[in-house]
Order: sequence, then C-alpha cells, then structure tokens
Amino acid sequence: MKKLFYGGVFLALVVALIAWQQGHLASGERSDGASYRTAKITKGDIQMAVSTTGKVRPVITVEVGSQISGQISEMLADFNTPVKAGQIIARLDPASYATRVDAAKAELAVAHAGVAVQMATLEELKADAEGAVAALRDAEQELQRVMALYDKRVVAQSNVDRGLSVRDQARARHAATLARQKKQKAQLLNANAQVLVRKATLKERQLDLDRTFIASPIDGVVTGRNVDLGQTVAASLQAPVLFSIAGDLGHMQLEVSVDEADIGSIVEEQKVNFTVDAFTQRRFAGKVLQIRKAPTEVANVVTYTVIVQADNPDHLLLPGMTANVDIIIGARTNVLRVPEAALRFKPKGKNKSTASVAAAGASPEAARARVIALIKTLTKQLGLNDEQRDAVGSIFRDTGMAIRGLRSGGMSPDQLPDAVRNLRAQSSRRIASLLDPEQAKKYRLIRAEASAGNRRRVQVWVKSDSNDLEAIELVAGISDGSNTEIVRGKIQEDADVIVGASARPK
Repeated sequence: MKKLFYGGVFLALVVALIAWQQGHLASGERSDGASYRTAKITKGDIQMAVSTTGKVRPVITVEVGSQISGQISEMLADFNTPVKAGQIIARLDPASYATRVDAAKAELAVAHAGVAVQMATLEELKADAEGAVAALRDAEQELQRVMALYDKRVVAQSNVDRGLSVRDQARARHAATLARQKKQKAQLLNANAQVLVRKATLKERQLDLDRTFIASPIDGVVTGRNVDLGQTVAASLQAPVLFSIAGDLGHMQLEVSVDEADIGSIVEEQKVNFTVDAFTQRRFAGKVLQIRKAPTEVANVVTYTVIVQADNPDHLLLPGMTANVDIIIGARTNVLRVPEAALRFKPKGKNKSTASVAAAGASPEAARARVIALIKTLTKQLGLNDEQRDAVGSIFRDTGMAIRGLRSGGMSPDQLPDAVRNLRAQSSRRIASLLDPEQAKKYRLIRAEASAGNRRRVQVWVKSDSNDLEAIELVAGISDGSNTEIVRGKIQEDADVIVGASARPK
C-alpha cells in the first residue's frame, strides 16, 4: 500500500515538473537556461543629429570708439539702452576743439585778406604797365620825329642819340613792369593756395569738433560700456573702445564647433534645435547659415565653426549664452522603428548560416519601384520641370545599368561597394548640373540626409511559431541612438524582437 502511495506522489511530481517547464518555455524561457527580453517594432518619427555646443552671439556687434582724445563730459547711454543709428550716446569736452576751430576761422580770414592785398597790388602793376606802354609810345614817336629832322640835317647826331636812349629806357621800364606783374600773379596764386590750406585746416578742426559727439553707427542695444563720466580718453595709436552695441537682438546666431569627423554631414539650410541652460525646458529652432572653412586645432583636435541663424522674438536668448545644439542631418516621419538593442543582440550559437533567415529582398522590380518613387520625390521637392524630370530618369537608368554591369562582370565583393559609391556620386553631380541655384541648394540638403542614413543590412531576432529563434534581415537607415529606421524588411509594426537575454535563476 505504501509503495502504491509513494508511486502516486512521484508521478504527480513528474507531471508538475513537466508543466512548470512548458510554462516557462512558453513565456520566453528556453531549455538552454536563458530567457529573452523583447520589444516591439513601432512606427513614428526619427531624427539623426550631430550634437555639439556653441555660443549665442548677436548677428552684428559693433565696438564704438573715439578717434580723438579728451575727457568724457556727457554720458547719454548705459547698459541695455536701445539706440538708433546716428543717436548721440556720449560727448567729449569740446572746449579745446572749439578754440581750434575759432583759430582756424581767423587764419582763413587772414588768408582771404592776403588775397585781397595781392589782387590790389596786381591792379596797381597793371596801371604801371599801361603807363610804361604810353611812355614807350611817346619815346618812339619822338625818336621818329628826330630821325626825320636829322635826315634833313636840321638837328645834330646828339639829338638822335638822346632819342634812342629815351626809347630804350621806356622799353626797359615796360619790360620791368611786365615782370613785376607776372611775379604778382604768382603771389596771388600763392595767396589763393593759402586760402585753400586754411579752409582745409578749418574743415579738419571742425571735423575734430564734430567727433566730440560719439554716435551709434547702427540700430541696436548697448551691451558694453567701458568708460565713465569724467574719464579721459586717449586716442593715440589705437582708438579706445567706449561702447559695444549689438544689432537687432530679435535675430541671433550661434557659433558652433563641429568635429572634423562630423563636418562632412553639415550643409547650409539644415534645421537646428538647441537649448540653453537658462530655459532647459524650451527648445529653440534655427538653421545652418554658414560653414567656415578655417580650422581650429586644440590639443590635436580639429574643429570647424558652423554659424547657425535663429530667431529670438521673445528676446530670451542673450549674448554669450551656452547652447546645447543638435544639427539635424537626417529626419524621417511615420517610419517603422526598431530598438538599437535589437540590432546589437546576438544569441549564442546562432549565426546566419544556422538561423532561419527572412531576407530584406532587393528584386529588380523592387529596385525599379524605388527609383520611380525617388524620381517622384525629387520632382515634388525640387520642383523639376518635365525636361529636368526626364533627364533625372535617364541618369538613374544609366547608373542602374552600370551597377548591374559591375555585379554581372565578376567584380570582387571587396571592390564593388566603392565602385557603386563612385557611380552614385557621379550621378549626383550630373543631377546637380541640371538644377538652378535654388534647386541645387535643396538637392544638397536631400543628399546630406541620404548620406546621413548610411543604409546598411542588419539582423534582428524573433521567436518563431515553434518557439525557436529566427533571424530577419533588414535594411536600416538613420538612427537617433535609441531607435533605427527600417527602410526595408519583412517585419510589421507591433512585431516582437529580442533585445536581450538573461540566465534562468536556479
């Protein structure tokens, strides 16, 4: 009887053990001692970004200085003062400069008087010249009469000699008068030149007097003031900076440092999101305005400066703030997403050769469908006309034929990827040559997003109906670090993929 009892208990324990094992297997725990964690394939948006930091700067910052030396007698602006172009913001003591202007005016008056004196002298010499001409005429007429009487033997030779002498003296006086007149004209020119010199001196000293007014060159806000009332400004070799004025703070820019490894992904017009420590819960938007080609090297690390343009309508962004920046190099909306952990998971003892693989598939029909879809996308986003659209289609067909020729020509697998990339780069250049400047700018953005995606084949693992592990190959696109875009693959939304394994507790 006892044997029968113990046999029944043993049988019940065996049945319970089998049921417990099957239950654990059904819930994801396998006989190899591991249980698997899963996550679902979801649909949503993905953004791939280059993350970095930068400084918030005004679009325009002008340092206002003084071209002359002097003491600050008026201070008409302070920190945060809004100013307009031409508005007076400070004044140097004008007393010494006003005195110099008065002296220059007096010197100009003296120069004008000198011109008047020289003109009067010239008029006097002109009168003397007319008298000399009349005297010379009388001497010549008298000489002619004496010569006529001498021919008749009425007068002596001495009378002729005296007439010749008088005529020669008259000629000499006339010549001397002309010479003095010429000299006087030169002196008059010199006097007029002195007037010009004095006018220039007056203008220069008036300009110095005007420079005692320190005016704002732009519309903006005073962000820096380096002087106080009564302080002496010394402008010798370099103009001292009195104020710093920022332009319209409704528009700001970020100076962002991008590592050399990431700079190839950055193009103008890319969208930018950023935050600042003062408003951690608010995300600001901008776009890439400029990529500066000058490198910055610090401790063998090379970076490049990227200028980001951002609107600041609420004036929350202040100059000098540190920004945490995400430059969006790729964005997808409403796409299938797989967790990054699923791509990293590799079960022990499993590989492509032993696993059941459902490939992503790349049939010629699928490839043609993708090309047609790409042409439609380019036509819509770039606004291609019929001629451009047909030319783009021809370029894609030529590229596809060339790629198929490489594959069928027996090119080694190691060489094929580089050759395909070169062909696609050539087709991109051919397409760019068909576009106008605005279309070319948009095309560069599209190309940047495409290259950011870096499409690649990946593998995820799922449980089959028989509770075995099955590998599914996918073509992956961009990643945000947590999820990766699924470009192609035989998997559906809400499918469970394995993201990790843990040993069964003993």
